[in-house]
Amino acid sequence: MRCIKVQFISSRALRFWISKFMVQEIKIAISSIWLLISTILLLILLYFYLFPDSALISLSENFQLRHHNQEPCPLCGMTRAFIAIVHGKLDQATTFNRWSVTLYGILLANGLLSTIFLINRIRNLFLSYRAVRKQ
Repeated sequence: MRCIKVQFISSRALRFWISKFMVQEIKIAISSIWLLISTILLLILLYFYLFPDSALISLSENFQLRHHNQEPCPLCGMTRAFIAIVHGKLDQATTFNRWSVTLYGILLANGLLSTIFLINRIRNLFLSYRAVRKQ
């Protein structure tokens, strides 16, 4: 009877350790995916500053969706709106797409937060490396 009880405790401890390990692995996976997506979105925002307006508009014409029911898609006019935001014309941007300023702000805030997160992560790795090296 006592042997069964010991096996129960050890299997409970094993389950706890596995669940704790899995939570840590899931956190690492989610933060890695978030950083990757945030980097891609930040690069997209950077394109609006680096490339000429005519090149961006001609590129966006290739991605237009065909409307069967004559309703515009939620991203219609977003390229022209982001170009207007880059030039500081927020009123014009909202005429192209009413959600453009909001989306641009969200993408910019996400880029800022991911950059801060990445800098802190690199700083912590550097500090832990220095602490290990001192020992």
